[in-house]
Amino acid sequence: MPNNKKVYNPSAAVARNCWIGALIGVLVFFYPIVFPIETYGAGFAMMFFGIIITISLAISAIIFQKLAGNLNRLVSGEGLLAHWTYSQLEWSSYTEEEHARDRKDKWGLFKLITIIGVVVGIGFVIFKHDALPVILVIIPGLIGIIALTAWLSIGSTYRQNLKYPGEVYIGKSGAILGHQFHYWKLPTAYLHTALIEEGNPPVIKLVYSSPSGQARGEYIARFPVPQGREEEARQVLARLTAEIKGEPNDIIVN
Repeated sequence: MPNNKKVYNPSAAVARNCWIGALIGVLVFFYPIVFPIETYGAGFAMMFFGIIITISLAISAIIFQKLAGNLNRLVSGEGLLAHWTYSQLEWSSYTEEEHARDRKDKWGLFKLITIIGVVVGIGFVIFKHDALPVILVIIPGLIGIIALTAWLSIGSTYRQNLKYPGEVYIGKSGAILGHQFHYWKLPTAYLHTALIEEGNPPVIKLVYSSPSGQARGEYIARFPVPQGREEEARQVLARLTAEIKGEPNDIIVN
């Protein structure tokens, strides 16, 4: 059914920031025209960077604006498969379990990257002895940046889950849980795994592939099933599985 409830739209927020950045790029471009700069080449450099900033951020804004529209349509009921809210106890339990799992996964990945970085650094030193001073600066610096990124990422998700009430919208093309928006219907993105992980509570686990810069990234979305909604979860899973296989299916709207 249509839903007029105001739901936080993270893509709209990113699009708005991109438009602001694009406007700043326009100002950077026109600055040396309105206020001539005497330093040779400085004006041209500012105009060049202004064009790059404007074009790149405008393109990003358009993409995120489209994602924001997709989320708004999902929340309003278009392609909606399930809309669940969680009790305080359910959401608190999920938040703590996800925090522990997220922390374990990301620090595990950090350790793996650290080991690889150390091995690569040792290899450079073995084949190029004079690289030792540089390696002693670069490798610890990279490890520190990666550690800070992992710490900030883990803390940000956990704080969001603590701050905002638990609610999920799951659709054919995407889903939003709290302030986390997952979308797998971009031109080169696709959902390739949908299953239910048993537990207390059980969790719908979706794995999708999406472009990330010049490469591709694999993302995991996990949605706890509220008590008494197990049958609905199985129906949602059946329809998402049909989507993956390209089979026609009816839409459930809750």
